[in-house]
Amino acid sequence: MKNNIRFSLRTKRWFYGIFGVLFSSGVLWLAAHYLFGRYDEFGIRDNSFEPLLMKIHGAAAMVSLMVLGVLIPIHMQRAWGRGRNRRTAVVIVSVCVLLILSGYGLYYLGSEEVRLWISGLHSIIGCLLPMVLLWHVLVGRKTRASSRF
Repeated sequence: MKNNIRFSLRTKRWFYGIFGVLFSSGVLWLAAHYLFGRYDEFGIRDNSFEPLLMKIHGAAAMVSLMVLGVLIPIHMQRAWGRGRNRRTAVVIVSVCVLLILSGYGLYYLGSEEVRLWISGLHSIIGCLLPMVLLWHVLVGRKTRASSRF
């Protein structure tokens, strides 16, 4: 079906798989850093798992950008054209844009004070992403179910 808004099984697997790895690696990094970090006279020291988790998170972030790029013509444009689920779509796209920009800032900004603020913002928004995604999916299903009658 060419004008279908719903994801194919393959797209669902890629989307949820990549975002699952992205979310999990971010949460695991937060736990490794803040719950299992080592402290010494100089402050907190990196947990030995942090570099690996950051590599996984960075790789998943790059793949997630490709997945989001695929969603623009397949899912977003079609749904927007039909007037479906626009409010939650704006929220989820905004959350993704903030995560992309803050992730870029964490990688390229040099000031430790600025990085600390960006890191906090990125972590909070990243932890909220699954709830925003669930809200978007549930509203979409409800809209789809009500349009059948």
